[in-house]
Amino acid sequence: MEQQQQNDTNAARAVTAVSSAEGAHAAAAAGSNPAAAPLASNPATPRASELSVVATEASSEATASSYGVTTPSSASPGSNLTATQSNPAATQSNPVATLDEFILVPSLFNDIRRTFRLFWPILLGQLASTAMSVVDTVMAGAAGTIDLSGVAIGASFYWPSVLFVMGMTLAIQPNVAQLRGAGRSHEIAHKMHTSTIICLITSVIVGIGMCFLPLFYQFVPDINQDMVRVGQGYVFAVATGMPAIALFNVLRGYWEGLGITIPTSIFGFIALFLNIPLNWIFIFGKFGAPQLGGIGCGVATSITLYITIIFMFIYVKKSKTFAPYRIFERWYSISKEEVKQFLHFSIPLALSTTIEVTCFSIVALLLSPFGPTTVASHTIAMNVSGVIFMIPMAIASASTIRIGEAMGSGHWLCAKRIVQGAFTLGLFFYVIYFIAILLGNGFIISLYSDDVEVTALASLLLIYCATFLLPDGMQVIGIGILRGFKDSRTIFIVTVVSYWIIGMPIGYSLTYGLFTGERMGAPGFWIGFICSLGCACVLYLFRLVYLFKSRKLPKTFAIIESFD
Repeated sequence: MEQQQQNDTNAARAVTAVSSAEGAHAAAAAGSNPAAAPLASNPATPRASELSVVATEASSEATASSYGVTTPSSASPGSNLTATQSNPAATQSNPVATLDEFILVPSLFNDIRRTFRLFWPILLGQLASTAMSVVDTVMAGAAGTIDLSGVAIGASFYWPSVLFVMGMTLAIQPNVAQLRGAGRSHEIAHKMHTSTIICLITSVIVGIGMCFLPLFYQFVPDINQDMVRVGQGYVFAVATGMPAIALFNVLRGYWEGLGITIPTSIFGFIALFLNIPLNWIFIFGKFGAPQLGGIGCGVATSITLYITIIFMFIYVKKSKTFAPYRIFERWYSISKEEVKQFLHFSIPLALSTTIEVTCFSIVALLLSPFGPTTVASHTIAMNVSGVIFMIPMAIASASTIRIGEAMGSGHWLCAKRIVQGAFTLGLFFYVIYFIAILLGNGFIISLYSDDVEVTALASLLLIYCATFLLPDGMQVIGIGILRGFKDSRTIFIVTVVSYWIIGMPIGYSLTYGLFTGERMGAPGFWIGFICSLGCACVLYLFRLVYLFKSRKLPKTFAIIESFD
């Protein structure tokens, strides 16, 4: 049960695998959200490789309107905006200048509002995805201990694999946002075609590889073979759904890159409501279906994913919201340069996501020699942090969208305001759940266990958890911002350094008392977490300062132009 709870925590830390939408809701979101309004392709707007435009108000207004930026000519006298045109004389003498000189940056409050409009549907979609994992745990447990433990060991192979595929699809969101901001909307369909093909091929390869992973347990002595049988069956079942997982996140990245996030929450709950009855049918053998036990969880998950992407595909093809950017209308040629460019950006993201979650999984295993009380207490703290982690993760996704679009048009000052708003929003939520953890410490633990020893240790770990959540939230927001800049190389390097060079060695040495001679147990790894994520925060901050100071974009930011 503890292993399965840990898998649920990993699922919460993962990017949501299921997205959702409904035409009327998405159209309404496009009307109310400045970031969701379609941006017409304008030859006067800058390309991704050009950070300057002709200094005309028409050009400024055409590109600025989509993410809530107002130009001097369109700003009302009483608008709550800060002017950034500080030197009109320089403008007249230099007819080609960055668009920053001709726009007005929203106030911090207004910018936070725009980020929040994108944030809350993403958060609801993530909650729905996590709820699916919880439902699998509860219903597998109802089938028996063997089935629950089998699903748990199967999920330990499933999540690292699925996170790699999901990590690759994270490249789609900033790519679409960048093209839209740069006035290259006509290229979105071609780029989506290329991205979809690459992600689908990757998912098939990963799915085939997953089927061989459970063979590892054949070499483990004295392991329950019934449990292994359930675990293998579960992995085989979910492996067939890997292409569906890829398509889920491809479509999600597409509409979120366009600034439309309402579908993420709607289809997330559609998938949840489909998964519950399908679990019941295949786990317990209802309506003539075979009684598969824990394996039925995997079967239900794959069927749920395929049904939901059918609805998603119909929505994307039929909704008027996507008329200017309709995808999958024809077959496009794919060049080696485009494939290389996408892989150069997406693979570091995929590896970073997998490395991070694998690190937390390994810690649970390293704590097992300390006994069930330690493992249970650690699991409780990780579950709490996993649920709360969805809040900054949703802020990070919203930041990726807005940064990608702003930098597509070369709006450095607008991007700077978005960064300020994202971190401010993250700090605001942190204060709320920090207070909630401190005041509700006992109540939170009582939801998991009434054991006296578990309660005592979990109370201490929740204090570490409350501290850990500050750097954890700030670093994931930093990742989201850098993803908008398409700086995946920095994200990968910082992830490796912070977790495996700093966090894990510190945590392991404190936990096992390698230098002090006194074993700290679980608190040692939590101190290691705090050190690793604190280091990541500092490194991401330095990188952002450098980007804004030098105004030099990563090489991965450029997108090869499509001509067909």
